[in-house]
Amino acid sequence: MKVERMDLDSLKAFFGKLVRMSFYDLGMEKDTQVASYLTDVLADFAEAERLYKISNSEGKKIETVVEMLLQTQSGSDETSHYEREMRKYVGDFTLFMTGIFRDYVIRGSYLRYYINEGAKSYSIVSKFDIETGKGNPIMFGKLSNDFEFYSGALDYMRKVYFQAGMSGDPFSTFVVQISKGIRH
Repeated sequence: MKVERMDLDSLKAFFGKLVRMSFYDLGMEKDTQVASYLTDVLADFAEAERLYKISNSEGKKIETVVEMLLQTQSGSDETSHYEREMRKYVGDFTLFMTGIFRDYVIRGSYLRYYINEGAKSYSIVSKFDIETGKGNPIMFGKLSNDFEFYSGALDYMRKVYFQAGMSGDPFSTFVVQISKGIRH
């Protein structure tokens, strides 16, 4: 089956609706800033090239959180803009994986590690934003403090609004579900 490429605006509209419905179901409808941020993360990571956008010095795509954290340390100094962006990426990646692909993460026994590293990464981003007076330290602090809750909200969204596929491959099933949702 060929899945056509989805444009970012369609993905954002699709995920925005599902995130808002899930947040409403969970009594979080007033948390619009985080809902908007999660919508952007979901739309961005819906394509594998953006999910695995970091490469090591040999040009190989980095696919594990451990490799991402090692890459974070390759920046020039600890409080660099590079570290902030890498930590934001680690937070986004772990939130996406623990929310949308929780079963996969659990099978690999990564859940607690991903939750801890995601919360820690968002905390570092928040502190960096406070120190520089840029970014959104309050939202990243909220994502850090309530990481497990937001991860659970994405898992809830997946369980309630996505049908389970028969392929056994959670990633391809996810893409097919997205493409079906956008066309309807």
